[in-house]
Amino acid sequence: MTVPAVRMVVRALIGAALLASGAYAAMARSPQEDTFHAAPPAFPRSARSNFVERCGGCHGLEGRSVARNVPDLAGRAGFFLCTPQSRSFAGRLPNVMFARLSDEDLADVLNYVMFDLGETATSRLAKPYTSQEVAAYRANPLSVTDLHAKRREVVGEMVARCQAPQAMLDYNRPRGRIPGRVEEMK
Repeated sequence: MTVPAVRMVVRALIGAALLASGAYAAMARSPQEDTFHAAPPAFPRSARSNFVERCGGCHGLEGRSVARNVPDLAGRAGFFLCTPQSRSFAGRLPNVMFARLSDEDLADVLNYVMFDLGETATSRLAKPYTSQEVAAYRANPLSVTDLHAKRREVVGEMVARCQAPQAMLDYNRPRGRIPGRVEEMK
């Protein structure tokens, strides 16, 4: 196991232990007053628990991924609420759609990710996902052969129309040579 993988596992275990002890409740952010935007919706504690348990291993406990091929959610996920196409894309991702959660619990997790982890001005103006919307997404899953190409298309529109960070397009590109990769062994 690589050092980053060990660190990710240790962080996940520590996060699970803190979650079980209720420490996360003490760390919860208080809603900030903003006269221009509505306050983000309140999320049930189970939404954060479900995120940590089902998503935190790859996306990081705080939405900051350590893996190159897993996008960061912190400060970014909210941009997916800026267009109907990007909202649908985020809600219809295979790992989201097939999560073993009720439609209501999955809507809560999506809202936690978009409004809390991915908080942006865009997300503050958007409406939360509903259990009915999640049920409709589950009935119509993404069916693209190249998910990364579809993501680039959707994120490209978000960058152009919603001032999403350009870096959102680059999450899966190589960041230099990785020692021991197969390409180097040839």
